[in-house]
Amino acid sequence: MKVVALVGSTRKNSTTRKAVDIVTSEIKKHDIEVDIIHFADVKLPIYEGDLDKEHYPTEVKQFIEKMAEADGVILASPEYHGSVSGVLKNALDYVGAREMSGKIAAIVCTAGSKLGAANTVNTLHQICRNLHAWALPQSPSIPASYEAFEPDGSLKDDNLQGRLEALGGSLAEELTMRK
Repeated sequence: MKVVALVGSTRKNSTTRKAVDIVTSEIKKHDIEVDIIHFADVKLPIYEGDLDKEHYPTEVKQFIEKMAEADGVILASPEYHGSVSGVLKNALDYVGAREMSGKIAAIVCTAGSKLGAANTVNTLHQICRNLHAWALPQSPSIPASYEAFEPDGSLKDDNLQGRLEALGGSLAEELTMRK
């Protein structure tokens, strides 16, 4: 089984990536392969609706293929202006229900504000519905993420750390049950 994790941040030292690392460490305990696509390292061109799929650049074709082959996905985004990051939305514009239908999705978001990323969580749930994917109901967000992590990458808040670990465990359980 394979999970593709999309880290919707372009920052090298991204708190969203740190959150994904916590979730994926739990998934790996279940012998599930994880492929992390961090948009700080992977650059996709801006989606062009008029471009035929056969003319997509190689990196886009490879991205779509990875998404199609995945059994489950992690969608992770910082909250930018009350919504999902542009790089994650751009990447998701390249995939459709053909690649996502029936897949289980785990959603985790980060926010600079102390309010958390509820808007981004809700937006990603809506995108999953439109792509015919099944988003897990628990979708933790990390408020004030710039100060939420220890130097080792764990969260300072043990309860929040547990929620991210539980999200990874839930995704692994759902995938295992479907196998």
